[in-house]
Amino acid sequence: MSQRRVFATLALLAAVLALPAASQTPGAARRAGVGFVDWQAATVATRRAANQSLGRVDRAAVDRTAVPILLPDDAALLANARLYSFGDYYSLTADLPGAGVSFTGTTAVVALPDRSPLRIDATAPELLTVQRTVDGQLASFVRFGVLYTVELRCDDPADPRCRNEALVRQLVASANRVVMGQAARQAAAGQGG
Repeated sequence: MSQRRVFATLALLAAVLALPAASQTPGAARRAGVGFVDWQAATVATRRAANQSLGRVDRAAVDRTAVPILLPDDAALLANARLYSFGDYYSLTADLPGAGVSFTGTTAVVALPDRSPLRIDATAPELLTVQRTVDGQLASFVRFGVLYTVELRCDDPADPRCRNEALVRQLVASANRVVMGQAARQAAAGQGG
């Protein structure tokens, strides 16, 4: 995946998958847990995955990333994964036969306009929202106060994997491995994590 596609994905994430403007006050964001990393919970989750392989993921990129990185449990998916670190956000991309997958994470939250047709169900577990895109599915959710997305794109938009939510939801469910590099560990130490 090119850096241009990564930036386009992150721009879409920031523009479309943020919380409604009404919940953007600092108190509301804190209550919702969005934008404020729960370093203690992330550190505990990291310890559970401590001895698992990163596959071919670039360790230097992991160390530059200042948020907890979610990795899929699927070793085959990690075998061809590439991590792009931008400090306070990242994108992990991997290829499937006839499709591509991106896992992203950021603490940046952008308010949606009041008249936005997208509504976040505040009662959904982890504020999970799934929507259809031109060539796939895009799921966003909040864990540890970090906004994560899983994007599934198919080479053929008629591909059944991209026509329904099953695979993207499976990919979200598989994102259980938490990795924190040097920058994230430093941030956690400064926040009591």
